[in-house]
Amino acid sequence: MLLERAAGLAAKTAQYHKMKRAADEAEQFETRANQFGTISDRIARTCSALGKFTDAGVTINFVPSDGLGYAAKAKALRTAIQSDPAAINDPPFDLKNEFIDRLNMIAGAAEKAMTEAWKAYVAKRADFGSNDVLSALAEIPQFRPSVTKIRQCRSKISALGNSLPSDPQMTVAQLDALVADHNAAWVELSAEDIPSSIVSFIRAAAAEGAPLATYTDQVQAWLESRNLLNAFRIRLR
Repeated sequence: MLLERAAGLAAKTAQYHKMKRAADEAEQFETRANQFGTISDRIARTCSALGKFTDAGVTINFVPSDGLGYAAKAKALRTAIQSDPAAINDPPFDLKNEFIDRLNMIAGAAEKAMTEAWKAYVAKRADFGSNDVLSALAEIPQFRPSVTKIRQCRSKISALGNSLPSDPQMTVAQLDALVADHNAAWVELSAEDIPSSIVSFIRAAAAEGAPLATYTDQVQAWLESRNLLNAFRIRLR
């Protein structure tokens, strides 16, 4: 009877160790699965974002470092696991330092490149020149409504560059509309009691620059009478 109990205990002990090994292996597989799932999702999101910016016409100057080499590592690991699933716990290279960490670095570099490119894109679209002219015009009651609208457009345009958009095409369309509203506000800048030549000069100066020939005695006198001369600069091309 004692021998039977001992034999039964030995069998249960062996079964316990077998189950424990299986549980340990399952835990290891779960850990690896979580590691691969996390980096896979990040790479997929990064690739998708890069494609969306390209489709929206925003150029991202980014090339992954040794992308082909990491693709080869992924292929080698997949082949090893297909032959023996246990290979996931004994990969042919340092899985964390030589693969997962490097892929995270690549994704991080791509995200940084997108952020910088988007900020540069918005900044270029929002390059409306100095605010000196706008500040000067705000002092003239007849121009204040237009100046307020122009400033609102500039503020909204600038805000678009503060973070990466989830839908670049839609955000670029918003940017296009704001730039159009901004330009329209300059075109609409007028006042009944201000000569058209002066209004035209101000519009041109605030946009791409007014030709020196348009800086007439009348324009000079009008600007000088309102202490606006310092708001304008002569630019040599």
